[in-house]
Amino acid sequence: MTTTRLPAQPASSPVVAIDVDGVLNPADPGRAETLGYRPHRYDGPAPDGRHVTGTVWLNPDHGPWLRELAEHAQPVWCTSWNHLAAAWIAPRLGLPTTWPHVPVHAGGVRFGHQNKLSPLYAWVARRPLAVLDDEFGGKDPTTAGQRTAGGAPTLLHPVDPYDGLRRADIDTVLTWLRRLKTTPHQHHRTPITRTHGSRIPRQAGPCRNDKELTMDNTFDAADEPDVDRPPRLSVGDPELRKTRRLARECDTCIFKPGNPMHLTPGRLQQMVTEARGDAGYIICHSTLPYAGSPIPPALCRGFADRYRTWQLQVMEHLWGFVDVEPPHPDTDPAPSAECPGDTDHA
Repeated sequence: MTTTRLPAQPASSPVVAIDVDGVLNPADPGRAETLGYRPHRYDGPAPDGRHVTGTVWLNPDHGPWLRELAEHAQPVWCTSWNHLAAAWIAPRLGLPTTWPHVPVHAGGVRFGHQNKLSPLYAWVARRPLAVLDDEFGGKDPTTAGQRTAGGAPTLLHPVDPYDGLRRADIDTVLTWLRRLKTTPHQHHRTPITRTHGSRIPRQAGPCRNDKELTMDNTFDAADEPDVDRPPRLSVGDPELRKTRRLARECDTCIFKPGNPMHLTPGRLQQMVTEARGDAGYIICHSTLPYAGSPIPPALCRGFADRYRTWQLQVMEHLWGFVDVEPPHPDTDPAPSAECPGDTDHA
């Protein structure tokens, strides 16, 4: 398979670190083909040196997408595949075999940190860094925020391991990379530290705004306290100090078959995309204030069961969930496209 040679990036350019398993090779082979992945037979060494054989699912769309990132940043493999990512994965995606790799041991979270990030930070030094991985620890956002505050902008972007890399993931990183060029963060952005209001909520998920859980730990002028904005609804229980989550899907859950909320075409996908980005979750529409719910706002169980966003992982790791019963159907709003439990309040 031929590869495309890309222009070399300067030594000061941003870095995009790419994982393989859970990002390019999804965790659910049963649905991989329906998502555009194709099987490739692997017969060679495992990360621990043992000889293994098996099927690796790769999506041909990922090659062009990653080459887009390479036009704005230096790609680097950060995976337990190590040099095999360039030698075996890259040719099957039409990528250059010259992209470097950061030598790492097996990934996974230990003591709240993704094991691969420490050697990656050492390799990158003070360069801006975006990381595409399917697993981060609860303490990783704090470290990323410290790097950003110290002049090395850092974006930790979680990829759903069951879907693998999607176009929305690429677009998020591209937007972040373009923002680096147009808005030098040393002069136009104010870093947030734990003493000035951490991006990780100190209680059970009561974030002040949609950007409060962003991993680059910076905010724009629109986030300043004196700027008017709708209050962000809290899903935190102040007494139990846990995050409220519905015990099951409500009777008109937006994820139930048949579109019981009569959402307009494409609206559900738009909501999911937004929730898997900065928002991190969706609040059940039947627990929103307009619904007259007897319970306070709670996480949509349909979304929480389908998507493991990093924000939900942080909530689970730091506080845990308290499951609450959905409101009685009599208290649910009449089905309408105007009340979908939007991520504007999620």
